[in-house]
Amino acid sequence: MTIHNPELDGETEDMLLECCTSTKMMAKVMFPERFFAPFSPLHDQIFDLIDSGAPRIAIAAPRGMGKTSIVALALAARKILFRLCKFFTYVSNSATSGELQTENLKFELVSNPTIKHFFGKIKAKNPTGFDESFSKKAWVAGGNASTLILPRGSGQQVRGIIYRNARPDLIVIDDLEDTDTIQNDEIRLKRKNWFNADLLKCISRVDKRWQIVYIDTLKHEDALLQDLLDSQDWESLRLEICDDDYNPTAPEFMSKEEILKERDYHKREGLLDVFYREFRNIPISKEDAVFKPDMFKSYKEPDLMNPQIGKPPNLLNVVIVDPAKTVKLQSAESAVVCWGISRSDKRMYFRDCISEKFYPDELYKAALDMVVNMGAFILAVEVTSLEQFIIQPIKNEMRIRGVAAQFMSLKARDKKENRVATLAPHYRHGYVYHNEEIAGKLESQLMGFPRSKKWDVMDAAAYITEIMEKESSYFDPADDDDDPEAEFNELDNDKAIDYDRLV
Repeated sequence: MTIHNPELDGETEDMLLECCTSTKMMAKVMFPERFFAPFSPLHDQIFDLIDSGAPRIAIAAPRGMGKTSIVALALAARKILFRLCKFFTYVSNSATSGELQTENLKFELVSNPTIKHFFGKIKAKNPTGFDESFSKKAWVAGGNASTLILPRGSGQQVRGIIYRNARPDLIVIDDLEDTDTIQNDEIRLKRKNWFNADLLKCISRVDKRWQIVYIDTLKHEDALLQDLLDSQDWESLRLEICDDDYNPTAPEFMSKEEILKERDYHKREGLLDVFYREFRNIPISKEDAVFKPDMFKSYKEPDLMNPQIGKPPNLLNVVIVDPAKTVKLQSAESAVVCWGISRSDKRMYFRDCISEKFYPDELYKAALDMVVNMGAFILAVEVTSLEQFIIQPIKNEMRIRGVAAQFMSLKARDKKENRVATLAPHYRHGYVYHNEEIAGKLESQLMGFPRSKKWDVMDAAAYITEIMEKESSYFDPADDDDDPEAEFNELDNDKAIDYDRLV
C-alpha cells in the first residue's frame, strides 16, 4: 500500500487501513457522490462476500442495487489503489459495455479529488509491451498505482493474455447474459463453453492470489449464473427485494409500497416475468405462470388398475420417445414417457417417465420395455433430423421382440415452446393426473416454462396432444363407455395416415 500524504493522523490512517480491506468503506470514503444512499442488508451481504477472500464468487442481485458501481468501481478501485492486483479484466455482455464501465473507472481514478489527496495523481497510460490485438481500449493506471485494465465482451479473446509476466488476477463479470439471447439454447451453450474453457483458464495456475466475481440478475433457469449458484466450487448469493407476500427484505432499499407499485405496473403491462427476474431473481412469475403447482393432480399407479378401489379406466396407453437432438445420443438427455388416455373418464394419466443420457441401444430397450410394461397401443418417436438413424433400429427391435404396437413418426413442426403450451388447456380443465412417484421432472420443467433449465420430459409429454389429434381421440360424454382402442381399429380406411402402422 502506498499513501501519498505522509502527514496523516491516527484516525485517518485507521480509516485508510479499513478502506484497504473493506469495499464498503472504500465506496463511502472515496466515492460519496456515487454511493450517497445508505447501504441496506442486501448490500452488506454483497460486500461481505466479495471481501471474504473467496476466489470464485457468484451473486444474483436485484436490478437497481448499484451492483455495477460496487464491483466495477469500488472493488476495482480498492484493488488497484492499494496494489492488490496487477491485471484487472472487466467482462460484460458486449465490448462496448465493458469499455464504457472501465472508462468510468478511469475518470474516477484520474479526477477524483479524494483519491488525489490520499494517493497522489493517478495517470491513465497506454500499456507498453502488451499485445494490442487483445484490445485498443486497454490502459494502465499509473503513478502511485500500476495495474493494467482490460475491458472484454462476451466471447472475446481472453486466452493467453499476459502483462509484464502477470495474468489477470481480478476478473469481474457483470451482466454477461443479455435478455435478447438468453432464450437461445445454442447461444447459452456457446457462452458457457467460452466462460469455462477460455475465461476461467486465463488465470495463473501458479500464483493463487486471484479472484473472480460474477454478478448479474437471473434471467433463465439454464443461465450460466444459475450453474454457478448451484456449483459447490463457487461461493454464492441469490438476493431478492421481497418475499412471496411482497414483504421487503431490505426496507431501506425498497419499501413495500414501492414494491407493490412496481408489481402493479408490470402486471398491467403483462410483464410480471420481468418483475420476478429483475427484482427477485426468479426467471418465471409465480402469479401468471402457464403451469402452476395447484394444477398438478396426482394418483397412485397401483390404484389405477385395482378394481377393489375403483373401476379401472379403459386406457389408451401411448409411449413417446424424444431422442437427444444429436447423433451421439449419449451426449444429451433423451426422454421416454407414457400417457394413459381415458376418454370415458376425461382423464390423461402421466404414467411413466425415464430421462437420462442413453446410448442408442439403451434408448431402444427403455422405450420397448415401457411399451410392454404399460401395454402401450402406440409407440411414437420424434424423428426430426435423425429419421433413418432412429426408425430402422427401433422397428428392427420391435420385430425381434415381437412388440405389436403401432409405430408413429413425429416431426417437430413448430417451436418446442408452442408444443408444450398445448398442454396448458388440459391442465387448466383438470384433465391431467400425474403418477406421484415419477412426476418430479415433468412438474419442475413445467413450472419453469418457458425458461426451463431442461425441456426433455415436458417436450416429449407435449406430443400427446398431436397424437390424440391424429387418432381423433376426444373425450366422450359421461355415459359413453366405448373402448378407445376398438374405435381406433374401426377407423375409416380412407382416412389419410402419414405415419407407419403396425410393424
